[in-house]
Amino acid sequence: MRGALIGFGNVAVHAHLPLWQESNHFRIEAVLEPAPERIQLAKALLPEARIYSEVEALLADNSLDFVDICAPPCFHADLMLKACQSGLHVFCEKPLVTSLESLRPIEQAANEFERVIFAVNNWKYAPLWTKAIELFAEKRIGAIRSISLTVLRPPDSGGGVSNWRRCPEMAGGGILLDHGWHHLYLILSIMKGLPLFMSARMEYLQENGLELEETVDLTMRFPNAEVRLYLTWQATCRRNYGTIEGDEGTLFINDDHLILGANGVSPIRFDFPEALSSGSHHPEWMKPVVEDFHREIMNVQTRGANLIESKWCAQLTHLAYQSQREGSRPIKVSDVIV
Repeated sequence: MRGALIGFGNVAVHAHLPLWQESNHFRIEAVLEPAPERIQLAKALLPEARIYSEVEALLADNSLDFVDICAPPCFHADLMLKACQSGLHVFCEKPLVTSLESLRPIEQAANEFERVIFAVNNWKYAPLWTKAIELFAEKRIGAIRSISLTVLRPPDSGGGVSNWRRCPEMAGGGILLDHGWHHLYLILSIMKGLPLFMSARMEYLQENGLELEETVDLTMRFPNAEVRLYLTWQATCRRNYGTIEGDEGTLFINDDHLILGANGVSPIRFDFPEALSSGSHHPEWMKPVVEDFHREIMNVQTRGANLIESKWCAQLTHLAYQSQREGSRPIKVSDVIV
């Protein structure tokens, strides 16, 4: 299948392009990029690709089957909608959208034109999380009763070529939309369902006003478990850690290793070559994502699973911002989720 990269920033170059070049199912034949210096890089790395600087010209290219959107989040919704209406499947960086309202016309277009809308929800394919989910499926800690996850990042984390994460209009939100998106679908994968209630408390830097949250303390109440997610861009180091407690044991998460402490059994340690906090691109985690994208395109029966997962993330993010605006009050999720 023939595709185009929309946006040729760092994530496109270091995470997406290597995967397409290795794939037996896809190849990149075009690039959409307005910045002259990035256009030169695209020509160097993809000398045979067609280069476009305007989306209308790209979408008029009738030889394409899909687009890979690596542009900043503020552009996602419009690009997805136009691509879908042009008959193209869509592979898109997270967050899929920055507002819940923008997702509805995209869903409608995906159904009408029978196209796949697919977000890069790659963290569940990190070897550490793959092993953790395997341990949960084996009931190694029994039924889960609580989850506490912490994500620490220093103030200069990320931002891409244009440092778009520090621009409210381009980012659409702060650390909740960035790192929070990944952890929301991880939590939903672990809990296999939606929470009953959720609440959020957020902190902001004065110069950014109430547009880019720097710290988020999120609480979700499930039928038999409570989940806390703490995220900050104001840490002195990069680190991911947490604890998942079950009624028969505990799983400790510490960036590059897990420790399984089951009742009556000596602790077992599982080590991994790459820490969760190591870098931003993680190309190895992308391979299963590309395979899932191909599977949804080729098998109509599996189509839409990723979009449902992303819709849940968008809705929970929407509710978290609502909770913050309303004094961090708990919100009953079933009254809002559709």
